[in-house]
Order: sequence, then structure tokens, then C-alpha cells
Amino acid sequence: MKNIFSKILGLGVVGCSALLLRSFYERKNFKTVQYDVISKKIDTKKKIVFLTDLHNNSFGKNNEKLFYAIDSISPDLILIGGDMITVKDKFGIENVLPLLKRLSGRYKCIYANGNHEQRLGENKFGLNYLQYKQIIEGMGIVYLSNNSLDIDDNICVHGLDLLKKYYYRRYKGGMDTGYIKEHIAIDRDKFNILLAHSPLFIKDYEESGVDLALAGHFHGGTIRLPGGIGLMTPQFHFFSRLVVGMKRLGNMVQIIGAGLGTHSVNIRLNDMSEIVVINLKPRKKNINLVQ
Repeated sequence: MKNIFSKILGLGVVGCSALLLRSFYERKNFKTVQYDVISKKIDTKKKIVFLTDLHNNSFGKNNEKLFYAIDSISPDLILIGGDMITVKDKFGIENVLPLLKRLSGRYKCIYANGNHEQRLGENKFGLNYLQYKQIIEGMGIVYLSNNSLDIDDNICVHGLDLLKKYYYRRYKGGMDTGYIKEHIAIDRDKFNILLAHSPLFIKDYEESGVDLALAGHFHGGTIRLPGGIGLMTPQFHFFSRLVVGMKRLGNMVQIIGAGLGTHSVNIRLNDMSEIVVINLKPRKKNINLVQ
């Protein structure tokens, strides 16, 4: 009996060790995923890199591995969806700034807030929100906080800040009526890209009239189950499908990045950190609006 118990215990230790090693690998390495978005509103092809939820993680010294991977893609535009820093029990920024400085020296970059950037407004971390924003803008990066930027005659990028209550644990409601309209103006004749950190409000994003919503926040579901189901999100939503990948609702596409880091729950399983590449393409005849 003791031998059987010892064998079971030994197998359990080996299994747990293997899972921990795999989790470490997925946190310290990344993959590149690509999505094609086709619309009649787009005139010329554009390649966009979308980064989200780095949480001060480092892939090599000064994030060199991440920089070179992005550089090899040669994007037309880099969109940053927030939570690049960590502002919680610890304040982490040192691995973020070198990466952003190098990227902004080569590419047009647009940065929108996540909940961690917005926490800097609480002014207890040694660096307040306005100071951080000035540092980022000083690199030549456009910082969108409830405002918008035309990047082409017919493409507009919007950065939407979400209320603190929208990040509460187990929050499942929608946005307040008219919230998006109050904060950003959407011209439906243009191709509108919305940077809104949480994917939870996909219905509100679609109703606002945007064509492409980019989100992160849920870290790919922490432990990814078959079918793209996330075991748990940072807001303690369990078995959610709104954790990663491309989702379609009406005429809108939402792309959710699995992110590049973690913070409180320092686990990734079947949930590799990722760079997201979005290929915007003009619509051809006899092709649906988005596919």
C-alpha cells in the first residue's frame, strides 16, 4: 500500500513539475498570430501589430526578443491596448520603456489605457498618470485617452477609457447607456478601430458603430481549455469564450489578444503569450464585408 501511495505521490510531483515548467515556458516565450479583416471602407492594405498586457514582462534584456520579432513584421502601425505596466501590489515599468522607445523610433505607435495605467491616477506609486503619459508622448507615441486619431482619410483609431466599476470582480453588466457616445465620436463612413481594454462589452462596441474592436485584459483565460474557453479571467469570470481570438457580432469584428504578461495569477497553460498581427484588406467584389 505504501509503495502504491509513493508511486502516486511521485507521479503527482512529476506532473505538477511538468505543468509548472510548461507555464514558465509560455510566460517567457511568445508566438505571433495573424488575422485578416476585410472591409469595403479600406482602400489600401495595412499591417497592424497589436500589443496588450505586457505587465512589465521581459523577453530578453530590454525586451530585445520582442522588439526584433515586431521589427521582422515591419508593421505600418503599432496599436497598444493597455496594461503594458503593472500597477498593483508592485509597480513595474522598467521593462516597458526601453521597448516603447525603440518601437516609436521606427514605427507609428498609438497607445490606449488599460486598467493598470488608469490606476496611476490614484497617485500613490511614485509616478502619476500625467507624468507617465508625458513620458510616452515624449517618445512620439500618440496617447489616446477618450479621444481619436485619423490615421488615413478613411481609417480612425479611438482610445476608450473604461470606468473603474467595469473592472470589478465578476462584473457582467453592460455599459451605462450612451457611455461610448459621450466619450468618443464615431463617423460611420470611416473604418473605425476601437481600443477598449476589456472584451466584456462586445455588444456595446458593436452598437457604437465601430468596425474593429481590439481588447486584451483577460490574459487568454489563464488556462485555455479546448474550444478557446478560458478557465478564469482576472475578473473571476469562469469558462468564458471572450478571452482570445476573433469574434464577430453584426458588422463588427472583435480581436482579443492573449497578452504578453501576467500579474496576480502568474500562470499560463495552453495560453502562450502572443503578438497579434492584423492585416487590413480592401473588400473585393462578391466578398462579404468582413471575413
